[in-house]
Amino acid sequence: MKFLNDLYEKSLKDGYIDQTLYDKYDVKRGLRNNNGTGVLVGLTKISDVCGYKVENGVKVPRDGHLYYRDVDIYDLAIAAKGVQGYEMTCFLILFGHLPDRVELAKFREFLSKSYELPGDFFENIILKNVSSSVMNHLARSVLSLYSFDRDPDNTDPKQLLLKGLNIIAKLPAIISYSVQAKSHYIDKDSLHIHPPRPEYSIAQNILFMSRNDGKFTELEACTFDLALTIHADHGGGNNSTFTSVVVSSTDTDIYSAISAGICSLKGPRHGGANQKVLDMMNTVLDDIGVNASDDEISAVLDKILAKKYFDNSGLVYGIGHAVYTKSDPRCVLLKQKSRELSDSLGDARFDFYDRFEKMAIEKLSNLKGKPYCANVDYYSGLTYQLLNIPRDLFIPIFACARTVGWVAHIIENRLYCNKIIRPATAYVGDINK
Repeated sequence: MKFLNDLYEKSLKDGYIDQTLYDKYDVKRGLRNNNGTGVLVGLTKISDVCGYKVENGVKVPRDGHLYYRDVDIYDLAIAAKGVQGYEMTCFLILFGHLPDRVELAKFREFLSKSYELPGDFFENIILKNVSSSVMNHLARSVLSLYSFDRDPDNTDPKQLLLKGLNIIAKLPAIISYSVQAKSHYIDKDSLHIHPPRPEYSIAQNILFMSRNDGKFTELEACTFDLALTIHADHGGGNNSTFTSVVVSSTDTDIYSAISAGICSLKGPRHGGANQKVLDMMNTVLDDIGVNASDDEISAVLDKILAKKYFDNSGLVYGIGHAVYTKSDPRCVLLKQKSRELSDSLGDARFDFYDRFEKMAIEKLSNLKGKPYCANVDYYSGLTYQLLNIPRDLFIPIFACARTVGWVAHIIENRLYCNKIIRPATAYVGDINK
């Protein structure tokens, strides 16, 4: 072990890259421009994330908007009116227009026929080699679907669509059974398996299959359906979507590309952010209580910003976003549903979250000299807790919702770009050139 440690320490010293070289070679770290905007890596008509304007090379704040195929997420939420919003969103993202009632009914029927997992999949894939990480288990399960496809390597765009829809339809059972398997084999709890119901929407089925008693209210189903809808896509530049497109650009199978997206989403800098918010807020609530005064909340925020509280990072998790400046529309919509749900349960945490959010935004905006807003992660963890969804399902739910976006971008890239994605890096070693 000492031998490897010594080699590692020497490699760190010998391999050090002078940070000034990034500017010398104009390298965009994290594919970010110096003004914080993302480097353009593609063209898309699937979705657009609008959080600021750029005037003379400078970011100018604006109210946030998210568009799926030119439809504002606010308008989509109104059009959904119930528990079929996610299916409507999938149709919109994949086919480019909102479905009428007949189209939506046929689309839902098509999906419901693929809800069931292949024969022996549950016994041989879900129950065997259970992982402490449901996301790792999910990635492996999606890869395993390859073996149940008679023509898995076919990457014709129409075939990608059909295979993608099959994956989308099966994910509710996969994530629900995976968390049940972990609960049973690792957490030593009872195993409850409910077969998916074809008459249920995707949101309803996840609630039904992930709960021991299978029961849920209409408000819970509508709230969860909205959560899936607002997570369905977020432009082509987010890490998991870009990852799935990069992988698929090699002309590999869609199961590998979707699995790669899942692995990307697992990271705490991407899909796991709402868990960090929940941990922070639970710590605050344990310390000062749900009925804390404004002065007590202000004192906690000051300690967080001074790097003397929670994880000492100086970050107020759930506040601020790389794109959204004045508001995150996903957060605005989810906050409304979270309020309804908390009122129905008589849970006082929502009011505390609301107060904490407003004070955090004010402090950060004054400190940094620019507008801040709460992002979707701020209320999603609380909403899932109010829905009594196990923590192990938080990120898998995100993956389930986002898969339709991955599929759409994979198909779009295959149709209109169809080149392997291969950027360049500058060699800064000592060889003579």
